[in-house]
Amino acid sequence: GKSALINRLVGRRKAKSENRPGVTRGFCWIRIDDQVQLLDSPGIIPAKQVSQPAAYHLAMCDDIGNAAYDTQGVAAGLLERLLVVSGQSAAYARISNLHERWGVPPADCSCGEEYIERLAEHRFTGDKQRAAEALLKDFRSGKLGRICLEFPPS
Repeated sequence: GKSALINRLVGRRKAKSENRPGVTRGFCWIRIDDQVQLLDSPGIIPAKQVSQPAAYHLAMCDDIGNAAYDTQGVAAGLLERLLVVSGQSAAYARISNLHERWGVPPADCSCGEEYIERLAEHRFTGDKQRAAEALLKDFRSGKLGRICLEFPPS
């Protein structure tokens, strides 16, 4: 992100940077030389510019710091979105990959929360948080295959 770019331009670690969003908490001026300073800032997305579905998609893709959302709710929303997308076109999301990977058939669940509960019971000794984190991690890393959250414009 911005902090990593600033560190590269400066040639040393001046801005706190990690391989996850939400690390930069405030504004910080960083001097590159006598004539140039850069302002490092958090990646703020104004609430009025992002719809609720778009915010969920950003969270699903790990583009919003995890302190800004409920992991279980986002994971449940991901499963529900995958069901909608795969129902329209199996080429956009292969739900069978979830069943093959985790042994829990998503089609048997009435909602995303139920899937998280069943996954938690089946694989994570009832820990819904771990189940949600695992589902999101698999999605983000591509272990569930290529998946589209949105349809192309018609």
